[in-house]
Amino acid sequence: MGRKKLFQSAIGFIAVAALVVGCGGAPTSAPAAEAPTATLVPPATSTPEPPPATPTAVPPPATPTPVPPSATPEPSTATPTPQLPTPTLTSVPPSPTPMPPPAPTPAPPADAVKLQNPQKYRVEFVATIRNEAFALDRLLVYLPRPIDWDGQADVTLEEVSPAPSREETDPVFGNGIYYWQMNNTPKQGEALPFKIRFTYTAYEIATKINPDDVQPYRQDDPLYKLYTRPERFIEASDPQIVEIANQVAAGETNSYRLARKFYDYVIATAHYQLLGKGLLGAKTLITTGQGECGDYSALFIALSRAKGIPARPVVGYWAVSGLEQTHVWAEFYLQGFGWIPVDPTFGQSRPGIPGRPDYYFGNMDNQRVILNKGYNIQMVPPAPDNYLAPLMQEQSWWFWGSSGDAATVSMERTSWTVTPIP
Repeated sequence: MGRKKLFQSAIGFIAVAALVVGCGGAPTSAPAAEAPTATLVPPATSTPEPPPATPTAVPPPATPTPVPPSATPEPSTATPTPQLPTPTLTSVPPSPTPMPPPAPTPAPPADAVKLQNPQKYRVEFVATIRNEAFALDRLLVYLPRPIDWDGQADVTLEEVSPAPSREETDPVFGNGIYYWQMNNTPKQGEALPFKIRFTYTAYEIATKINPDDVQPYRQDDPLYKLYTRPERFIEASDPQIVEIANQVAAGETNSYRLARKFYDYVIATAHYQLLGKGLLGAKTLITTGQGECGDYSALFIALSRAKGIPARPVVGYWAVSGLEQTHVWAEFYLQGFGWIPVDPTFGQSRPGIPGRPDYYFGNMDNQRVILNKGYNIQMVPPAPDNYLAPLMQEQSWWFWGSSGDAATVSMERTSWTVTPIP
């Protein structure tokens, strides 16, 4: 779903348009690797059925539900039957905290965190702007720039067109950003595709952690402070979330065991539902009891942060072709081990969809494309009104013009193609 806002000014009209995508449609299956040593190879189609012996790629939701934020977005409020009481509370907006330098992490015990089963992919992403009948004077476009992360290595750009005006990194989380500033294009009656093609190698992450080996956090570390703070969509200081975190913890203080308790809580209490409103966040999920993958991740993160465990969202796609392949999961930080992946959406069982709670706490398949980490991403250079992207799975864009029908200008994802490379 798209939306534009028009504002009359001295120069004519300014139109603002941006999109938010969380999950695609309701997941139909989970990756079928029954042990961390299984080789996961996705098929060429977007609706695989994973056989037990040779796991295949996972199709996420069947239909995308992008929601456009305005330049000053507000989280949506869903209204299904509440599962928990709703106090009158507000979340804490993010502050533009500079990205901390990486904190040195002691080497984990041997085989505690392993990268295995590498699979190389080629990805092509295309977003196209179309102008039917508007005198477009100026255009700004931001797109995610893929980079290496844990479990995602050797990212190699093969094509970026048109050539971006700038290649940037967001100063808070370290995400890659492409930025275009263009004048008088596309002309009326024309379309302009923005294409990013790259290769990368995905690894399955397998962990074997003894909770007694977990070290105390260095609470003066900038990384710790950044990923334990409350922020929009991750309302870790909300009294209801704090109360739930305390009740679920039940006196437990070990960070690993606490994270598992919060993961199990999300799986046990949340109900997966495509609300068609994009990312809503932790508070909305506990208020309504319903949400999508980004909301599941937000609640796990908020509960973890409420008890002093650093945690963050991971935003991307499945390594399967099709615009509906968007997905969000999470990870939490353990001192002495690093970032540990979790996916509460696929840990949960739903009708016809067997969950794999043990696998998706601490392990991750090799069938994903990571585009960015964190919510509330700061655009570089700064976007109009210092807009923060709730997440970056596709374009954020603004355009200005002096005459014509601004409603005839549109920009949407037009292709997401993934090819396994032997």
